[in-house]
Amino acid sequence: MESTQGLPLEVRLSAYLDGQLPEAEVEEINALLAADDAARATYEKLKLGSEFGARAFDRMLQDPIPLDLVRNIKEAGKDEDETPKLGIAAIPVSAVPAPRRSAFWPQALAASLVIFLAGGAAGYLISEQKQTSQVASASFAPVRTWLDDIADYHRIYAHQTRHLAEVAADDKAHIVDWLTASTGVGFTVPDLSAQNLTFEGARLLVAGGRPTAQLLYRDAENEVFAICFLKSEPVDGKTELTESIRDDLGLISWQRGNASFVVVGPSSDPNLERIAQAVSTSI
Repeated sequence: MESTQGLPLEVRLSAYLDGQLPEAEVEEINALLAADDAARATYEKLKLGSEFGARAFDRMLQDPIPLDLVRNIKEAGKDEDETPKLGIAAIPVSAVPAPRRSAFWPQALAASLVIFLAGGAAGYLISEQKQTSQVASASFAPVRTWLDDIADYHRIYAHQTRHLAEVAADDKAHIVDWLTASTGVGFTVPDLSAQNLTFEGARLLVAGGRPTAQLLYRDAENEVFAICFLKSEPVDGKTELTESIRDDLGLISWQRGNASFVVVGPSSDPNLERIAQAVSTSI
């Protein structure tokens, strides 16, 4: 281990951190740190930077290797394989570089310190960039609404046969009392026989964090349709019907007073809008 006497304090403290000092200098630095507040503050900063750089480097090692880098490495390997290799005897003596004298190690240590701090800064910038990217992604992520919850529920229950409804259709009076009390929305069960739909019963769901009623109907082709509603911010009168699509499902929604309604069915059904019109005037 070489002596760091006469070198800047930061270099000596860096060598002290790395365990690269002779024992006599270790004792000297210990005494300095115990008596000098400024030296101790510098040491703590260097220690913090070392720990931060190590963590940043560990995170960089855990990141997946970019495909472009892998391809470039493979291409470089191919180029080296294709380059003709000359035997040792074919290399002129004058082409063999003379051995270089090693630089004094404190200079290498100082250079290493600069590279390390630069690496720590790079790690910090990479970390900040990732956090900013994550925040931006979260900020621009599509906002999930109660209609998304309804679509998810419908995909599950539409495939049920024996357990399609929680309460059967023959207990209509109980369904009205139960769901009115649960959701805070007054309603009547629409008769959709003119639209060739048979009432199958009802369920209580949670959509958008609120209790939501689901009235279930089935057509002659065994397709399931649903009317869902929940209590919402009040509006004057009734809004226009709005159609949206979630993959294979069509949803036609509107608001009336303090309630929001939606009719859900196969997006390919040409009668979905006509069914929603009938529901909006009878529920």
